[in-house]
Amino acid sequence: MKKITKWLPLIAALAIGTIASGASQKMVCTLTNKEVKTCCCETQKNGKFLCRLTGKTLDKCCCTGM
Repeated sequence: MKKITKWLPLIAALAIGTIASGASQKMVCTLTNKEVKTCCCETQKNGKFLCRLTGKTLDKCCCTGM
């Protein structure tokens, strides 16, 4: 029982830190400057990216903040 109570505060602090860091990250599409929850780019077979918001084909992913 002492081992559990010894590690419980550490586990709780890690859990809170993980939740807080995940909530603070924002992803933005640089083409539309809109905040997106998930990346708006799809990888195509030719290795390029297709932005689902604009329909443009790009060499690099247009999302920042990942």
